[in-house]
Amino acid sequence: MPGPSSETSDLFHNPESGPLAQRLRPSDWNELVGHASLVDRLKRLPPHSLILSGPPGAGKTTIARILAAHWDRPSFFLSAVSCGVKEVRQVLEAARNDPRGAILFLDEIHRFNRAQQDSLLESAESGRIILLGATTENPRFEVIGPLLSRCTVYYLEPLRKEDLEIIAQRVLAVGFAEHALSFAEGALEKILEAADGDARRLIRILENLCSDAVIANRSTIEIEGDLPELSFSYGLEDHFDAISAFIKSIRGSDPDAALLYLASMLQSGEDPAFIARRMVILAAEDIGNASPSALPLAVSVYDGVRQIGMPEARILLAQAVTFLAASPKSNASYMAIDRAMEEASKKRVTVPDHLKNRTKPGKARTYLYPHDYPSHFVAQRYFPEDRVEQAFYRPDGVGQEERIKAKLEQLRPERYGESEGSQKSD
Repeated sequence: MPGPSSETSDLFHNPESGPLAQRLRPSDWNELVGHASLVDRLKRLPPHSLILSGPPGAGKTTIARILAAHWDRPSFFLSAVSCGVKEVRQVLEAARNDPRGAILFLDEIHRFNRAQQDSLLESAESGRIILLGATTENPRFEVIGPLLSRCTVYYLEPLRKEDLEIIAQRVLAVGFAEHALSFAEGALEKILEAADGDARRLIRILENLCSDAVIANRSTIEIEGDLPELSFSYGLEDHFDAISAFIKSIRGSDPDAALLYLASMLQSGEDPAFIARRMVILAAEDIGNASPSALPLAVSVYDGVRQIGMPEARILLAQAVTFLAASPKSNASYMAIDRAMEEASKKRVTVPDHLKNRTKPGKARTYLYPHDYPSHFVAQRYFPEDRVEQAFYRPDGVGQEERIKAKLEQLRPERYGESEGSQKSD
């Protein structure tokens, strides 16, 4: 595989031939559409490492290219989809030749694993490279903390309709100028709606419609039949609102509302593995021992989603959603670990002698082995000697936890036999 090469003016100017999207790519700040406040800030700031996060077609790559030209340093452009540490090292070696360092643009940076991202740390820290990363994912989840701390993260929202309209006019002027095309009544509004903030999607839709008009020898761009299915790309705030509503619907035992949010997120391009991962957490946090099979089901779905991918992964997710939403709910285990963590933080936890791995010389071993006793249980103290015995885990008495609660009340009536939350000393 050839090593990365430093890009020159060819990639910063619009060639007369080639894909229409490439010919329309802005080559300077004046041509860029949208993100005015971000652009104003980047113009004023000195060179620094950054990550651009936003939905497809929002302009992440274009901004990075213009910024690289604006900062006027040797620039290298890689995609994490098709390169690895070897190519990154070649860039770092090339960067040694310029005392100012070099710019490395890494598209789809979230595709790099932890080890690959680690390879960027030292050079980004020293300034040997200025890292420009681009991702459609939330960097907080997909970029390692040490690398994230060395970068400024900028979030891009989908392009507004007025921004897309400017691009639409450029499509006619650049790609189909000789045909003098115009939009039929209501056509442009529908096209902008279908583009849903994505410039590339807009260009693709328009290129097809304009070609149809030219072939049919029409002067107007008309919509015959359905436009491509809407994608409903989410901005960052929408992303968190959607997953929040999804989780709360499952917690509230409403499978239908949860399925609606699931469908919406999948249509927006949300990562199915992200959704499945959140359901694993929910299975332990909100269902727990009320339905012990919920957690292994959620884990299995998470593994399956990562192996299968879309569109089939939606079926696995739907099964998990309906099961988890219909399951009895209990957050007793979740609350129990929080109570235990709070107690453990008060002072160091000591281990009683009879529970230690080895008995001190000269002392008889006093640990009672439960399996030597009827029903495999014998009363003995497990709490540290300087701690008050208390019930961190308080089963809700829902689903399987009803049996667990009854069992604990039978085995430890001094702790579980009275009102919930009571604490007992020796």
